[in-house]
Amino acid sequence: MDNNIQLYPNKKRIVPNCKIAKVINNLDDTSFNNLINGVNKGRIVEMKNHKKHGKVSSDYTITNNSDDQSDPLSEFDRAVLSVCISEWEAGNRHTTPAIILRGLTGKNTKNGNGNLHKDQRAAILHSVQKMMGLIINIDLSNVNQKLNYNGGQVQKITEAILPCKHVSTSINGQIVDDTIVFLDESPIMKVARDRKQILTFDAELLDIPNQNNTQMNITIKNYAMCRVQECILHKLQPTITFEDIFKKCRIDKADNKTKLRAREVLIKFFEHLKSKGVISSFELVKKSTAFYSIKFTF
Repeated sequence: MDNNIQLYPNKKRIVPNCKIAKVINNLDDTSFNNLINGVNKGRIVEMKNHKKHGKVSSDYTITNNSDDQSDPLSEFDRAVLSVCISEWEAGNRHTTPAIILRGLTGKNTKNGNGNLHKDQRAAILHSVQKMMGLIINIDLSNVNQKLNYNGGQVQKITEAILPCKHVSTSINGQIVDDTIVFLDESPIMKVARDRKQILTFDAELLDIPNQNNTQMNITIKNYAMCRVQECILHKLQPTITFEDIFKKCRIDKADNKTKLRAREVLIKFFEHLKSKGVISSFELVKKSTAFYSIKFTF
């Protein structure tokens, strides 16, 4: 290994937007625990009503290769994974928690160590360690053949969601104890590329002025950005419900004060996207007296 590794973090975010990425990061506690304990298999429905084959799906399993008990994968984990994937795509085979934070928040740092709050570091490292210990096993051959993905080829995957390891090394002239070394491309990205289901955007769009980058705020911004980019790319109905945001960010059972803060984060985010020209306008939609959704134009 080199004595000093020079890293130039990717300014673009590359996000796998395939069904696998969406499904595995949004399992409830029971479904996830049953999955990793081998009680049952998971299922990815690639298409509900194919004109020839009807429902096209594949089963998968996830096993925990770590000694630690794993909590369910989340949208925060999906965001961390996509930053790591973005670094891999830029040709970087190493990264650091500070560089991952930069990708999550769009803030620039001068080096690989940067300014990183202990809570941010802990959340990022927990996410990385979780994904490096979780092994996904899926046979996509049937789906590939019926939907002509990956040239209809046989495709079986048994690999860590984030194939990596931890080392201590010098990054951009500073010793980083928690350097992350990528061992291979994430299998989630391999699947997304085969299906051409990838979102890309400038990371700086996540940098909202005067906003604390707590784990909840990071999750809200990253998930909302994916939804906005998905609507623009596929010309979907440009509406995001608060119920969906709360559920995907795992605060649907939180108190009203937390949900109010989350709603304020989302509004500031959409104001920011409007100022950057990503969207043209947005409005809050109410049902009865309660806020229901955000509707936007682009």
